[in-house]
Amino acid sequence: MGLKFNPRQNMTTKENKKGAVSALFLAVALFAAGCTGYFYYGIGGTGIFTMVVAVICAVFCVKKIFQVSFLSIDDDGFLVQKGGKNAKFYFKDIEEIGVRMVDAKRKIDVLNVRFKRGKLDRDAADGLIQPIGDDDAVIYDKYELSKHEVFKILKQKFEAINNAKKMK
Repeated sequence: MGLKFNPRQNMTTKENKKGAVSALFLAVALFAAGCTGYFYYGIGGTGIFTMVVAVICAVFCVKKIFQVSFLSIDDDGFLVQKGGKNAKFYFKDIEEIGVRMVDAKRKIDVLNVRFKRGKLDRDAADGLIQPIGDDDAVIYDKYELSKHEVFKILKQKFEAINNAKKMK
């Protein structure tokens, strides 16, 4: 199934929150187990500790679920937002976009962006994309679209910008 995408159209994909929802369900189950242990089996401190841990876990899960996080790809670059922090990375500052194999045995690959020398703002990137080395960064793979679909869209926009520069 090929991805149909108009290169002139902006694209936004939200962060995948399925893991946080699953963890919230497990936190509720852990809280119920703690209540059962405390009230039914009379195991006191262990039941209270279990309920406290479950509540802390649930708070972080709810925070993650309601946090505004997305990746938006525009004509001139891409914007990454996570909570109250965001940064835009421009295609003019990027040298190459690709999918890089990290572990062939476990089939783990990442979406890698190589910036031109000195163009990666590590402070802006911190917590949004993972800087590796001086000029490389990895876009986290936790969006509703797969990393390969995001890569295709980024590559189309990046090549459109580069082709436009060559035409001038």
